[in-house]
Amino acid sequence: MLRTFVSSIVERALSIPIFFKVLGIGAVVAVLFGSLTLVQTQAGASQFLYRLLEQGSLSTAHMVVDTMEAHGGTADIAGIMEHLRDVRLELPEVRYIVVLDREEGILGSTPAGNIPPGLQRDFPPPNRFECALRTVSGHEGRLVEVRCPVAGIGSVQLGFADAMVVQRLAALRGTILRALAWCLVLGAVLALFLTHLLTRPIHQLVESARRIRDGEFDARAKVFSNDEVGRLAVAFNQMAEGLGQYRLEVQAKEKARLSLIESVVQAQENERKSISRELHDHLGQSLLALLLQVQSGHATTGPADSHTQSIEQSIRGLIDEVRRLAGGMRPSILDDYGLDSALARHAEEVARLSGLKVGYQCTCPPGMGRLPLAVEVPLFRVAQEALANVVWHAHATHASVILLRHPHDVTLLVEDDGAGFDPAAVREHSDRCLGLVGMQERAALLGGDFLVQSVPGQGTTIRVRVPLSEDADADTNPDRG
Repeated sequence: MLRTFVSSIVERALSIPIFFKVLGIGAVVAVLFGSLTLVQTQAGASQFLYRLLEQGSLSTAHMVVDTMEAHGGTADIAGIMEHLRDVRLELPEVRYIVVLDREEGILGSTPAGNIPPGLQRDFPPPNRFECALRTVSGHEGRLVEVRCPVAGIGSVQLGFADAMVVQRLAALRGTILRALAWCLVLGAVLALFLTHLLTRPIHQLVESARRIRDGEFDARAKVFSNDEVGRLAVAFNQMAEGLGQYRLEVQAKEKARLSLIESVVQAQENERKSISRELHDHLGQSLLALLLQVQSGHATTGPADSHTQSIEQSIRGLIDEVRRLAGGMRPSILDDYGLDSALARHAEEVARLSGLKVGYQCTCPPGMGRLPLAVEVPLFRVAQEALANVVWHAHATHASVILLRHPHDVTLLVEDDGAGFDPAAVREHSDRCLGLVGMQERAALLGGDFLVQSVPGQGTTIRVRVPLSEDADADTNPDRG
């Protein structure tokens, strides 16, 4: 659980944009460096300033001692206290001055009565020639206390406040914080500039990759420098060059394949047309001539018996079968009247022969001419194959053929309510999907889209959409007979 939580946090941290990463690193470094500098500088400055305060306190105490000794002994204690009050007024850092006799008794103080607690406790008494110094902490801050011997009197104790030290430390701290703020601003500007330099080539790479994804295989990334990102851009351009070359090779192979398929399909259609004519013109006419001979024999031999009538019926059945086969190979109605009429006739024929209910519908805006024969024939073959699959495999009760004509494309839909199938499973067995492959190749030859939608138990829909060129004209097709 903890590992998953940590992984999630790390993943989110790595997903932060580069600008904020660089800015965050700069801010953390600046804050750490500034904090360390502030602590070290303030500690050094505090030690130095308090040392100066102690030295200044000793100097002031010596000056006060000299002044007191100049006024004589305790006989002039009032004059001494008056002078000490003047000294305190001139030196605001002096909090108090207390005069003590040799027995540590208090002779006077300034301000009057403001004797600090613990004045005579825990303070080492001064020796004969040197002053004693200590630093104590109170509710008003730190206080430097100095006690010096005074000839003829006893001693004097002065207390010096650290207000000036505190002010200077506060000023120093403010200066360092302002410098740190300026460092943060400068760091943000530098981070913005640095991330711009870093991310601009990356954005170029992303944009080039997007253009290649959208089909612009001539897109190349700009190389800004020779660093790691620059070498990545060079490798990307080499990859794009190889991809473009491979695409050209694939296009050439696909063009050759489609050309071969088109040639095969065209040859098949020509052969179908030839066989259809042979069936209709030769075999059909021969059977018709045979029927006429049988019928003409009746005129000389009398009414036909049952055997002769059976022969006539068989010949008529063969003639109908030959006509049906000829129409299936290449329906003349397709050449003469177009795809709409051919599909309507074929739907009727399938319904008549199979007993399946086949509906047909054509939607075509008024004023539009026929489709090019090069489009009509493949669409008709797709409809033929689709309806044949419905009859042989779907076990359907109803099927429909829909032709949707638009100015720039034509769509053919063949639907049924049969058993359906799994298209993915069928494609795994190539021998079972030859019809689907054939329909797909015919759509590909026309630059169209082929879609099969089927679910087991829910029927099948086959959709073919073919784009039409602006200058397409069916009447100029040389194959039109």
